Amino acid sequence: MPRKFDDNEKNRIHNKLLDAGYELFSQYGFKKTSVSDIAKASGIASGTFYSFYASKEELFFALMEQEEQRIQHSLLQQLHSALVNKEAFIVFLKQSLELIIDNPILKEVLLPEQLESIIRKVPASQWEGNYAGDVEKLGPLIVEWQSRNVVRADLEPALIVNLIRSLVLLSLQKKAIGNFSDTFEHLATSVAQYLTTTDH
Repeated sequence: MPRKFDDNEKNRIHNKLLDAGYELFSQYGFKKTSVSDIAKASGIASGTFYSFYASKEELFFALMEQEEQRIQHSLLQQLHSALVNKEAFIVFLKQSLELIIDNPILKEVLLPEQLESIIRKVPASQWEGNYAGDVEKLGPLIVEWQSRNVVRADLEPALIVNLIRSLVLLSLQKKAIGNFSDTFEHLATSVAQYLTTTDH
């Protein structure tokens, strides 16, 4: 019979799993890290792991969301204290994409074979929640930019979020594209120019 933990123990183990998962996924990659590796680094039995997460994919997804939120919080803080104009939006877009692609956790999910496994094991409702969260966090900021005539007001905020997410997903085809850095730079600039107004 699985051991029952009180709330303090649950929080402690949960944090240990996140910390261990971050370190192991960052160092060895998603594919080479096993549940037993994570459990051992967390000081728990492998069976106990499944009291917290149904799979290593679900733990990875939790870390992915954690890193996304950290990056979003950092960038949004910068934006709120910066001059709001077209140039600031273009910088924001490029920095967002660069931080996501260079992040040790998020870059793992951008590998096609990893993404396929994570999509298969993580419930669709969690992916839907992830997308809804992006719209919820970025939507009000986009509306503010639209009111200031920085971003095109004829585009729905959800569509703008989709365009930004699409740029991130483009990196899944990094090997097939070739000369990805230059291609990405020009495409990100083109998307930013498309999204911003011409008279600001």
